[in-house]
Amino acid sequence: MKKALILIALTLMTLAGCAPAAPQPVISKVGTASVTTVQPRAVTAEVTGRIRVNVTTATVMLDKDGKFVSVNIDVAQNDGTFDATGVVLVADAAPTKKEKGAAYNMKQASAIGKEWFEQIKSLEDWMIGKTLAEVKALPVAEGKITSDLKSSVSITVTDYMAAVEKAVAAAVELQDVAKVGAESVTTIQKRDATAETAGRIRVNTTLAGVALDKDGKVLHVFFDVAQNDGLFGVDGVITSAVAAPTKREKGDAYNMKQASAIGKEWYEQIEALEAWMVGKTLTEVKALPVAEGKVTSDLKSSVSITVTDYMAAFEKAYNAAK
Repeated sequence: MKKALILIALTLMTLAGCAPAAPQPVISKVGTASVTTVQPRAVTAEVTGRIRVNVTTATVMLDKDGKFVSVNIDVAQNDGTFDATGVVLVADAAPTKKEKGAAYNMKQASAIGKEWFEQIKSLEDWMIGKTLAEVKALPVAEGKITSDLKSSVSITVTDYMAAVEKAVAAAVELQDVAKVGAESVTTIQKRDATAETAGRIRVNTTLAGVALDKDGKVLHVFFDVAQNDGLFGVDGVITSAVAAPTKREKGDAYNMKQASAIGKEWYEQIEALEAWMVGKTLTEVKALPVAEGKVTSDLKSSVSITVTDYMAAFEKAYNAAK
């Protein structure tokens, strides 16, 4: 009997020793950022005046060794035009370059016969498996790639490289990421020039980056807004057209707190909205009570800003996650 008990005890100890260890979490870093340029064009007898805003967005995922697992680059390019009297002619938000696909119509003018979405995918794919230092070592002259990669990527890469670097700098550590997505939503506000007020074309590009677990729950969400203005007079002369920091980059300098009904700055409110989304599915996020763009649940004590574009950008990013 005693021998039998000893055998049973030894068997249990052996089985316990052979039991599989608990799976260790997979550590990743995910980051989202943007770079903006503004291209003004003066009114002439031949062409209308134009304010063009290019917001280059990048969302990256890195493994524990700092190597790229995924890279998503896109450009929200939006124009507003006006005449020699300061009257706005056209100012409608456009799809991003990636959303346009073949309709972007670069292939005809491309030296390598490739559309923009094909070239940017080649650049994204080239980055996979490399560290940021290796990506930054890509030979480039005057914005153009000079290595063998130039056979697939002839576009100017300056802003794409800068946006990726910013996204890496902004990356946060997460566990067990299953999917990553990023999208943007753009709105344009226009105002004709008068004797009292400058004409204005304001482009607001709301960026959302998300990381999801295997169950589709939000592990991380990042919002920012690139808000850029072009100003002109009643003579059609452009008086200001300079890229501005994003709302998040402005921090306290965005200066919302004074006018806020809850006494909170923009970045404080957007961080509260992001934190509320963590742990939820798309269905749960979309169930947030909102009336006329404003949150009506208890969350309103932390988020009084209009959330329409943030919710729309989040839904696009969630559905695009892969």
